Amino acid sequence: MKPRSYNPLDYASLSESLARELMSSELMPLSDIEKFYGDGVYALFYCGDFPAYQELSDINFSDPGTFPIYIGKASPKTLTGNELDTSAVDTPRAGTRLYDRVANDHRKSIEATTNLRVEEFYCRMLVLNAVWVPLTESALIARYVPVWNSIVPGFGNHAPGKGRVAGKISRWDILHPGRGRETATAPTDTYEQLCEEVEEAIRERVRLLGL
Repeated sequence: MKPRSYNPLDYASLSESLARELMSSELMPLSDIEKFYGDGVYALFYCGDFPAYQELSDINFSDPGTFPIYIGKASPKTLTGNELDTSAVDTPRAGTRLYDRVANDHRKSIEATTNLRVEEFYCRMLVLNAVWVPLTESALIARYVPVWNSIVPGFGNHAPGKGRVAGKISRWDILHPGRGRETATAPTDTYEQLCEEVEEAIRERVRLLGL
């Protein structure tokens, strides 16, 4: 017999550690976030009465901030010396990308829908040096497989530019209309079909996570 080996800097260990840090960060209402600086990752949690999310919502009511509906990141597209400077992680030099993404972009998307309310959402955020952001996001998505990252993608998409309206509408915009993302191409999925897929996906993820 021999002891197991452990490398705290290997991918699995780092992923678990970073994911744990985000999920233990403060849970706060999406409608009430004060301005801050830094890049990082975040998780959104739903606690409303949209029928297809009922099981997910019930879990977040009984144990707040447990079952994310969406996980995302905010970081520069390319890393420079400024982004890698650990002394600038949460200072004005780091900018407000994480705040802008969550408190502005996502809040506005939810406010625009006809069947969701900002007051039904909470979030956890973690400010990180930009080099750790992609790893943390991918680790969390792999663990929780959130509905808005998998079954109904499109929530995090920016509005299409001029000349791109001929593309296919996202599944998220079919399920939650109101952002004006309709396109010239008829959708291949129906609202009813998506609701059924979402309910099944949530049931399966609850089973796998033991929630």
